[in-house]
Amino acid sequence: MSRVLLAALLAIGLGAATIPTVFATALPIENDDDVCQDHLGGLNRIDPAELAAVVDPQRVWVTEYCANHSILPAEGNAAGRRAAIADNEAMVRALRQKGYTPADVYAIKMMGEDTVTLYVHR
Repeated sequence: MSRVLLAALLAIGLGAATIPTVFATALPIENDDDVCQDHLGGLNRIDPAELAAVVDPQRVWVTEYCANHSILPAEGNAAGRRAAIADNEAMVRALRQKGYTPADVYAIKMMGEDTVTLYVHR
C-alpha cells in the first residue's frame, strides 16, 4: 500500500472516531406504548371456515400481546370469532398449554391455510 493511501485511511478512521454518539444511533428506542398501538398492522377479517381448517395444535401460535397494558386502544378482529375458536379443539388445546382461554384472544392472523397466530391479552 502506498503511504498516501495509508494516510488517507488513517485520517478517515480517526475522523469517524470523533462522531458524536447522538449521530451514531440508527434506530429510535420503542417504548411499550408504541408497540401496543401499531405492530399488528391491518388485521384481516377471518372467516370461521378458515379457523376450522386448523386441526393440528402444533400449527397454532399463541402470542401474548401488550401484557403491560390493562386496556387496549381498540378491539382486535377476534371479537366475533371467539365461539369458532372455542369450537376448535386444536386452538383450545394450544391456548390451554399457555394458560389462556378463547375469551383471552384479542386478534387472529392466518399464516397460511392451516396455521394461525392467536394474539392473547388479559
